[in-house]
Amino acid sequence: MKRLFRNTLSIFIIGLLLLIFIGCSTIEKYVEIPEAATKGITKGNDYLGKGVVLAGVIWEDDGFYSATLFPVEIITQASDKTKGEYEVILLTGSPDVTEGSKHWTKNVILKSHPAKKDELKPEMVILYTGGDPCKEDWEELEGARWLTGVILNTDELYKDIVELKACGGYRRTYKRHLSQLRISDDPLIEPPKED
Repeated sequence: MKRLFRNTLSIFIIGLLLLIFIGCSTIEKYVEIPEAATKGITKGNDYLGKGVVLAGVIWEDDGFYSATLFPVEIITQASDKTKGEYEVILLTGSPDVTEGSKHWTKNVILKSHPAKKDELKPEMVILYTGGDPCKEDWEELEGARWLTGVILNTDELYKDIVELKACGGYRRTYKRHLSQLRISDDPLIEPPKED
């Protein structure tokens, strides 16, 4: 009986190791970011690399107010020939869009910067990302998806926290840490008109 158990256990372990070895040797990359998307990207004092901008490629029916903004690199500049649209390549993905995919959009934030306390005022449009409002997620910000919101109050700014209301979708209110906020410099985004 012991011998049968040892033989069965040995066969099971060998089979398991073979499956692991065979499985690991056949793993392929599903998405490969083209070399053009990573050329010239260097970090400055911002977690987005040089040449990286934000663009709305999904849920953009209401412009910046409803679009989810992704870090992208511009492949083709907007012009009359492209009807004012930019061709971009996504540097990060989501369940809805694939990293490395190309898209055409008019919703491109050409210049933005991490928010500073002294810049934040109620009624101001801000870019925000998700996560724990009390946690500085610097490692995750490089590939974060961004949304637009309007600052409701800055009562907790001494703790690096602001309360904001989402511009699009459900227009919920959120608290976000200073590290989860960006300011759009080009274009300047005006607060949406309330319905």
